[in-house]
Amino acid sequence: MDAQDIIELIEYFRKLQNIELEFQIEELGEYIDLKFEELYDQLTEYIDLNYSNSDHPL
Repeated sequence: MDAQDIIELIEYFRKLQNIELEFQIEELGEYIDLKFEELYDQLTEYIDLNYSNSDHPL
């Protein structure tokens, strides 16, 4: 194995790391979107329940 082979291996593994990182970031974004959606649903349900049982206008 010569220096050129080592450089190519390093570049190959660097590309793999970048692809893995991009995939993890995409998954994290999807997870955050789901959590925000769940939080929004819970919040609107809470507001609906509390204001439907009170005399306070929105």
